[in-house]
Amino acid sequence: MALVAIVFGALAGCGNSAGQRDTEEPIPTFSNEPGSGRALGPTQRETLLPIDCTDVLAGPAMSALLGQPVDSVSVHTVLGLPAPSVGRLERLTCQYDRPGHRAATADLEMVLAAYTSRAAADKQLSTNVAAERFEAAASDSLSIGSARAVLFDEKVKSVLMVSSGRSSITMTMQRGVVPPEYTRAVMVDMVQRVLPNLAREPTGESR
Repeated sequence: MALVAIVFGALAGCGNSAGQRDTEEPIPTFSNEPGSGRALGPTQRETLLPIDCTDVLAGPAMSALLGQPVDSVSVHTVLGLPAPSVGRLERLTCQYDRPGHRAATADLEMVLAAYTSRAAADKQLSTNVAAERFEAAASDSLSIGSARAVLFDEKVKSVLMVSSGRSSITMTMQRGVVPPEYTRAVMVDMVQRVLPNLAREPTGESR
Protein backbone atom coordinates (compact mmCIF):
# COMPACT_ATOMS: atom_id res chain seq x y z
CA MET A 1 0.00 0.00 0.00
CA ALA A 2 3.07 2.27 0.25
CA LEU A 3 3.07 2.71 -3.53
CA VAL A 4 -0.55 3.89 -3.37
CA ALA A 5 0.37 6.58 -0.87
CA ILE A 6 3.24 7.71 -3.09
CA VAL A 7 1.14 7.85 -6.24
CA PHE A 8 -1.88 9.47 -4.61
CA GLY A 9 0.14 11.86 -2.48
CA ALA A 10 2.83 13.00 -4.90
CA LEU A 11 0.46 13.36 -7.82
CA ALA A 12 -2.59 14.71 -6.01
CA GLY A 13 -2.10 18.11 -7.59
CA CYS A 14 -2.85 16.72 -11.05
CA GLY A 15 -6.64 16.45 -10.66
CA ASN A 16 -9.19 17.11 -13.40
CA SER A 17 -10.86 20.46 -13.97
CA ALA A 18 -13.82 21.41 -16.10
CA GLY A 19 -13.26 22.66 -19.63
CA GLN A 20 -10.20 22.14 -21.78
CA ARG A 21 -6.60 23.05 -21.00
CA ASP A 22 -3.02 22.21 -21.98
CA THR A 23 -0.67 20.78 -19.36
CA GLU A 24 2.72 19.08 -19.28
CA GLU A 25 3.21 15.82 -17.38
CA PRO A 26 6.85 14.81 -16.71
CA ILE A 27 7.88 11.18 -17.14
CA PRO A 28 9.41 9.77 -13.94
CA THR A 29 12.11 7.10 -13.71
CA PHE A 30 10.93 3.64 -12.65
CA SER A 31 12.85 0.64 -11.41
CA ASN A 32 13.58 -2.11 -13.93
CA GLU A 33 13.95 -4.76 -11.22
CA PRO A 34 11.80 -7.95 -11.40
CA GLY A 35 8.36 -7.41 -9.89
CA SER A 36 8.30 -3.68 -10.61
CA GLY A 37 5.39 -4.13 -13.04
CA ARG A 38 7.44 -2.82 -15.95
CA ALA A 39 7.20 -4.83 -19.16
CA LEU A 40 9.99 -6.13 -21.35
CA GLY A 41 11.32 -3.58 -23.81
CA PRO A 42 10.46 -3.72 -27.52
CA THR A 43 13.94 -5.02 -28.40
CA GLN A 44 13.33 -8.14 -26.30
CA ARG A 45 10.39 -9.49 -28.30
CA GLU A 46 9.43 -10.13 -31.91
CA THR A 47 6.12 -8.27 -31.82
CA LEU A 48 5.54 -4.52 -31.75
CA LEU A 49 3.33 -4.85 -28.67
CA PRO A 50 3.43 -7.20 -25.68
CA ILE A 51 1.31 -10.30 -26.30
CA ASP A 52 0.19 -10.74 -22.69
CA CYS A 53 -1.21 -8.08 -20.37
CA THR A 54 0.94 -9.30 -17.49
CA ASP A 55 3.81 -7.81 -19.53
CA VAL A 56 1.96 -4.47 -19.81
CA LEU A 57 1.00 -3.91 -16.18
CA ALA A 58 0.93 -7.05 -14.06
CA GLY A 59 -1.63 -7.75 -11.36
CA PRO A 60 0.62 -6.86 -8.38
CA ALA A 61 1.53 -3.45 -9.82
CA MET A 62 -2.06 -2.73 -10.78
CA SER A 63 -3.27 -3.77 -7.33
CA ALA A 64 -0.98 -1.18 -5.76
CA LEU A 65 -1.89 1.55 -8.25
CA LEU A 66 -5.61 0.99 -7.65
CA GLY A 67 -5.24 0.80 -3.86
CA GLN A 68 -6.24 -2.87 -3.62
CA PRO A 69 -4.83 -5.75 -1.55
CA VAL A 70 -1.59 -7.22 -2.88
CA ASP A 71 -2.04 -9.24 -6.08
CA SER A 72 -5.85 -9.01 -5.90
CA VAL A 73 -6.57 -7.36 -9.27
CA SER A 74 -7.34 -9.86 -12.04
CA VAL A 75 -5.99 -9.44 -15.57
CA HIS A 76 -7.62 -10.55 -18.84
CA THR A 77 -5.83 -10.46 -22.21
CA VAL A 78 -7.55 -10.13 -25.61
CA LEU A 79 -5.44 -10.18 -28.78
CA GLY A 80 -6.96 -8.12 -31.59
CA LEU A 81 -6.66 -8.20 -35.36
CA PRO A 82 -4.84 -5.89 -37.77
CA ALA A 83 -6.82 -3.16 -39.52
CA PRO A 84 -5.02 -2.41 -42.82
CA SER A 85 -7.50 0.34 -43.74
CA VAL A 86 -6.16 2.54 -40.92
CA GLY A 87 -2.60 1.17 -40.90
CA ARG A 88 -2.99 -0.81 -37.69
CA LEU A 89 -0.64 -3.78 -37.42
CA GLU A 90 -1.34 -5.08 -33.92
CA ARG A 91 -3.91 -4.60 -31.16
CA LEU A 92 -3.95 -5.76 -27.53
CA THR A 93 -6.75 -5.21 -25.01
CA CYS A 94 -6.03 -5.53 -21.28
CA GLN A 95 -8.90 -5.67 -18.79
CA TYR A 96 -8.32 -5.26 -15.06
CA ASP A 97 -10.89 -5.95 -12.33
CA ARG A 98 -10.82 -5.41 -8.58
CA PRO A 99 -11.74 -8.31 -6.26
CA GLY A 100 -15.48 -8.93 -6.12
CA HIS A 101 -16.08 -7.23 -9.48
CA ARG A 102 -19.52 -8.17 -10.87
CA ALA A 103 -20.21 -5.65 -13.65
CA ALA A 104 -20.03 -6.58 -17.32
CA THR A 105 -17.64 -3.69 -17.98
CA ALA A 106 -14.07 -3.99 -16.70
CA ASP A 107 -12.98 -1.63 -13.93
CA LEU A 108 -10.11 -0.52 -16.14
CA GLU A 109 -9.46 -1.32 -19.79
CA MET A 110 -6.33 -0.49 -21.74
CA VAL A 111 -6.26 -0.88 -25.53
CA LEU A 112 -2.80 -0.80 -27.12
CA ALA A 113 -2.27 -0.51 -30.87
CA ALA A 114 0.76 -0.37 -33.18
CA TYR A 115 0.63 1.23 -36.62
CA THR A 116 2.69 1.32 -39.77
CA SER A 117 3.85 4.87 -39.05
CA ARG A 118 3.63 7.79 -36.67
CA ALA A 119 1.28 9.55 -39.10
CA ALA A 120 -1.15 6.61 -39.10
CA ALA A 121 -1.19 6.47 -35.29
CA ASP A 122 -1.70 10.22 -34.98
CA LYS A 123 -4.49 10.25 -37.56
CA GLN A 124 -6.35 7.49 -35.76
CA LEU A 125 -6.02 9.35 -32.46
CA SER A 126 -7.55 12.45 -34.04
CA THR A 127 -10.45 10.35 -35.36
CA ASN A 128 -11.05 8.72 -31.96
CA VAL A 129 -10.78 12.02 -30.09
CA ALA A 130 -13.37 13.65 -32.35
CA ALA A 131 -15.79 10.77 -31.74
CA GLU A 132 -15.22 10.73 -27.95
CA ARG A 133 -15.93 14.45 -27.51
CA PHE A 134 -19.65 13.82 -28.07
CA GLU A 135 -19.78 11.74 -24.85
CA ALA A 136 -17.56 13.95 -22.69
CA ALA A 137 -18.58 16.63 -20.19
CA ALA A 138 -15.03 18.01 -20.26
CA SER A 139 -11.68 17.27 -21.89
CA ASP A 140 -8.04 18.17 -21.26
CA SER A 141 -5.29 18.14 -23.88
CA LEU A 142 -1.96 17.29 -22.31
CA SER A 143 1.56 16.09 -23.05
CA ILE A 144 3.05 13.02 -21.39
CA GLY A 145 6.68 13.42 -22.26
CA SER A 146 6.70 13.53 -26.07
CA ALA A 147 3.34 11.77 -26.32
CA ARG A 148 0.16 13.58 -27.33
CA ALA A 149 -2.83 12.85 -25.10
CA VAL A 150 -6.42 13.87 -24.38
CA LEU A 151 -8.26 13.06 -21.15
CA PHE A 152 -12.08 12.93 -21.23
CA ASP A 153 -14.30 13.25 -18.17
CA GLU A 154 -17.58 11.42 -18.79
CA LYS A 155 -20.61 10.53 -16.69
CA VAL A 156 -19.57 7.03 -15.62
CA LYS A 157 -15.93 6.84 -16.72
CA SER A 158 -12.74 8.66 -17.63
CA VAL A 159 -11.00 8.01 -20.96
CA LEU A 160 -7.35 8.83 -21.69
CA MET A 161 -6.24 8.62 -25.34
CA VAL A 162 -2.52 8.74 -26.10
CA SER A 163 -0.46 8.71 -29.31
CA SER A 164 3.28 8.09 -29.04
CA GLY A 165 5.35 7.44 -32.14
CA ARG A 166 3.69 4.64 -34.09
CA SER A 167 1.69 3.40 -31.08
CA SER A 168 -1.44 4.40 -29.19
CA ILE A 169 -3.04 3.74 -25.83
CA THR A 170 -6.71 4.16 -25.00
CA MET A 171 -7.36 3.73 -21.28
CA THR A 172 -10.88 3.67 -19.80
CA MET A 173 -11.40 3.77 -16.04
CA GLN A 174 -14.87 3.42 -14.56
CA ARG A 175 -16.06 5.98 -12.03
CA GLY A 176 -15.26 5.02 -8.44
CA VAL A 177 -12.31 2.74 -9.13
CA VAL A 178 -10.06 5.33 -7.45
CA PRO A 179 -11.08 8.53 -5.62
CA PRO A 180 -12.08 11.11 -8.26
CA GLU A 181 -9.39 13.56 -7.24
CA TYR A 182 -6.74 10.94 -8.10
CA THR A 183 -8.18 9.64 -11.39
CA ARG A 184 -6.05 11.79 -13.65
CA ALA A 185 -2.84 11.23 -11.68
CA VAL A 186 -3.25 7.45 -11.57
CA MET A 187 -4.13 7.15 -15.28
CA VAL A 188 -1.16 9.29 -16.32
CA ASP A 189 1.12 7.27 -14.04
CA MET A 190 -0.03 4.04 -15.70
CA VAL A 191 0.58 5.42 -19.19
CA GLN A 192 4.09 6.50 -18.18
CA ARG A 193 4.85 2.92 -17.15
CA VAL A 194 3.51 1.44 -20.41
CA LEU A 195 4.93 3.86 -23.00
CA PRO A 196 8.54 2.56 -22.90
CA ASN A 197 7.32 -0.90 -23.90
CA LEU A 198 5.49 0.03 -27.10
CA ALA A 199 6.61 -0.03 -30.72
CA ARG A 200 9.53 2.17 -31.61
CA GLU A 201 9.78 4.17 -34.82
CA PRO A 202 10.91 1.91 -37.71
CA THR A 203 14.55 2.44 -38.68
CA GLY A 204 14.33 0.79 -42.08
CA GLU A 205 11.39 -0.28 -44.22
CA SER A 206 7.97 -0.15 -42.61
CA ARG A 207 6.82 -3.48 -41.27
